[in-house]
Amino acid sequence: MASEELIYMPNTNKNKKANMNANMNVKPKTDDWHTYLLELQERTYRIEWLSSMADQQIMRERILPMLQQYRPRSSEDMKLILPIADIEIRTHREKHAFLITGYISITLETAGVAHPDVLYAPCKSINYRSVEEPKEEYSESGPKDAFTESLNVNLNLIRRRLMSEQLHVRMLTVGSGKLPAAVVFMADNRLTADRLIYQVEQSSIDHPKALLDISNFATLLYNGKHTFFEPFEFTELPLQTVHMLENGKVALLMEGSRKAMIGPASFEDTFVASSDLFLPLPQVRAIRYARVICFVFSLLLTPLYVAVATYNFEMFPLKVIQTLLISRHNVPFSPFVEAFMMESLVMVQLEAIARLPNKLSQSAGVVAGIIIGTAAVEAGVISNVMLVLVSASSLLTLASATVQLRNMLFLLKLPSLLMAMVLGLPGICVFWFLLLSRLFVVRSLDRPFTLFGFNPMSRYFKGKG
Repeated sequence: MASEELIYMPNTNKNKKANMNANMNVKPKTDDWHTYLLELQERTYRIEWLSSMADQQIMRERILPMLQQYRPRSSEDMKLILPIADIEIRTHREKHAFLITGYISITLETAGVAHPDVLYAPCKSINYRSVEEPKEEYSESGPKDAFTESLNVNLNLIRRRLMSEQLHVRMLTVGSGKLPAAVVFMADNRLTADRLIYQVEQSSIDHPKALLDISNFATLLYNGKHTFFEPFEFTELPLQTVHMLENGKVALLMEGSRKAMIGPASFEDTFVASSDLFLPLPQVRAIRYARVICFVFSLLLTPLYVAVATYNFEMFPLKVIQTLLISRHNVPFSPFVEAFMMESLVMVQLEAIARLPNKLSQSAGVVAGIIIGTAAVEAGVISNVMLVLVSASSLLTLASATVQLRNMLFLLKLPSLLMAMVLGLPGICVFWFLLLSRLFVVRSLDRPFTLFGFNPMSRYFKGKG
């Protein structure tokens, strides 16, 4: 006689039939492990699942009615009648591994004896947010959709924009949590994709801990272990991902992550924004020239102030030196301490704003900047010139095209100030020499991260990057 109600069996197994087959059934060790016995005359179907991972509605609508109607005699018969794709038939030992990934196990028992094979049907519960506007990479032109935490949704967003037979997807798992991931690439870039897949597999072996996000996983890759610069790009825009794929790059997507990792990356790509795709070529050239200038001067303004006020004041016109000395007349700190305090305060302010809700962050940033800056000048803690230079340097930094470049600039300002304090203008030159030397060493997927040759830079300024 068919049972119409769900019978839940918690951790303690009280059923005699289950005790008879204890050697073939996995003992539940978690409270969200549930069992339902469907008894149909001489056959019993033991259905097990994790309520935190499986969708019980699929079981009620697709599995139970088919079992009650056809009463299959084996796992192979169940596979034929169930309207579910990707069904697996394995042993009892693999039950726990399947259940934690959202599968439902069905074990057929005849006269109290369980069959040796178990049917596993995918019924994963999917609870993700819908496609929304991007949170970090704002673009005034183009589509307004961004990646979500669902791997299948993200792949759909890419394929909708690139309906080509040359687009390939390689599925794999990463970490001890066996998170599903996908490497997306064009057919012409198979070697690059194989190189990324190899590094992903090696990192999963060397670092088997559970992963939090794709950016966390990127630090475990071979190229990202011992470098200050990130050798991969991260984007939340499907359009930007498709653009990179068409330009010979590969993308890594991961379940639970709302960003795509792009490689091989180059230093020139950090100056490219998604809005460049929708602007005329003359405007793109002008904007990219401006971004390079902003990058250089964001690292030069405050170190130049420290160098001039400390060592090299004789290299500048007398009126400039007089303005600096007058503004610093009542300041009790050295130029380096003055600049270090202001730059550190800007970094703390940006970090605090990032932790506030969007409605409060903008107003809090403006109010904090005005109040702190005005109060510091009136109290004689900093000079007017320093306040202007730090504000301009922060604006130049925030003009960066990518979040990675923006964060890198804020961190590079402190060592540049230190070199300017120690050696003056020669110290700034030494800092740029070390910076460029390090950039030339970094590699992304075994390719140089920085190429300052004529061809790469000409492609960048022509708007082809």
